[in-house]
Amino acid sequence: MAGEPAPAPEKAPWADLWRDGRGVYSALVIGGVILHALQILVINIVMPTVVADVGGAAYYTWPAMIYTIGTIVGSASVGPVWAALGRRYGTVVSALAFGAGTIGCALAPDMAMLIGARAVQGFSGGLIVGGGMALVSAFYTDSQRRRVLAAHQGTWMFAQLCGPLVGGAFAEIGWWRGSFWALVPIVAIFAVLAWTRIPDEAPADASARQPGFPVLRIMLLASGVLAAALSGPVDSAWFRGLLIVGALALVALTFRVDDRSPVRMYPSRALSLSSPVGLALMILFTGGMAQTSINLFVPLLLQVVHGVTPLFISFVSIVISGGWTLGTFVVSGWSGKSERIALICGPMLMLGGLAVMAATARLPMLWVITIAAFLFGLGVGIHNVHLIARTMARAAKGEERITSSAMPSIRSLGTAFGAAMAGGLSTAAGLGNATDPVAVGRAVTWVYGANLLPLVISVMLMILLVRLDCRPDRG
Repeated sequence: MAGEPAPAPEKAPWADLWRDGRGVYSALVIGGVILHALQILVINIVMPTVVADVGGAAYYTWPAMIYTIGTIVGSASVGPVWAALGRRYGTVVSALAFGAGTIGCALAPDMAMLIGARAVQGFSGGLIVGGGMALVSAFYTDSQRRRVLAAHQGTWMFAQLCGPLVGGAFAEIGWWRGSFWALVPIVAIFAVLAWTRIPDEAPADASARQPGFPVLRIMLLASGVLAAALSGPVDSAWFRGLLIVGALALVALTFRVDDRSPVRMYPSRALSLSSPVGLALMILFTGGMAQTSINLFVPLLLQVVHGVTPLFISFVSIVISGGWTLGTFVVSGWSGKSERIALICGPMLMLGGLAVMAATARLPMLWVITIAAFLFGLGVGIHNVHLIARTMARAAKGEERITSSAMPSIRSLGTAFGAAMAGGLSTAAGLGNATDPVAVGRAVTWVYGANLLPLVISVMLMILLVRLDCRPDRG
């Protein structure tokens, strides 16, 4: 049929992830997810114990926030780091830096040292996760990518279940430092595998390396994300607005400077709506904005407004992740028309799920909220694996690496700005001290309602992406 893309390759069996030498790369991708995810999830559990031991309660949220900022910058820096060091050495150095940051956290005598070590951990964790995406792009076929990305998401689900258990176990015995020491052997194994099994650059790639490291762009990007993160708890509306505008300006300036640089952090036309890669990155950004509102406010809504136990709150969080994982595994083998249906239906399901949650947030309808949360997660899962795989396949020649590693950075940028927007909206809606059910219900309804707009944009961008990829000149 005219306008249809070329037929997709046959569905790859799961065993392909472990054949022909790909098993090591699959292990590195999955191991990187485990290292990164556990450090996101464990810290929230052990922080009360940390504060009781070393003090610094005024900076309670900083270890988590600094890690997130470091992750965004680190995943965007894979291209320059690998251009300077090569694929193998870049991965090994990332692992060693992560190990050093982890040991620094375990040894931290005070909150200042812990925050500094978390910055190192976050930056290197971003390099590991972004590097994992670059490995997927380099060593897997298009159909195999969907499988390894499904395994990637399944690992996130596993980490989400284990993270609180690991952190809780060490917090229970009063040895919060053990939650960091426990990761050191995993980091060591990761580094050894990378050193012994990852092939370095081919001669053609090595000759194309260019000197220089984007220090200015890293500083601009980190400053922009920090400004967005700091805007959330600000009470003054004008100061909050100033911080958000400043954050947007700094991030936009980062992209502008990057676009003119010989050593790129992001792919060319990264913000273009006429490019498949640009459209995909914008969808990741808008989807990340909406997802963070769910993660931030579901526990508060359920506990304060509906009076449910922490166990049920954990259950709803698992339901969202379960929907995401189920959707990912169900559609990972789809191609052709089925793939395009998954791409378009995913954001629509997210939009429908969030709309129902906004409409029923203050009503005694927990079962409806739970089903809507599942649909939201399902929507993320059924389109995410295909969106990432398709973006890798559409990367411009020579930009495969930075396109792959940019995706987790862009998604995290969306979550950072989504958190800032949610914080501002909830404050403006009268959240107060988050203990009054009426105020909390009103604030959550405002936040969920406002986040319907990014999802509407996601749907429109996805339709445009599918149409653009179906043009005759794409086939």
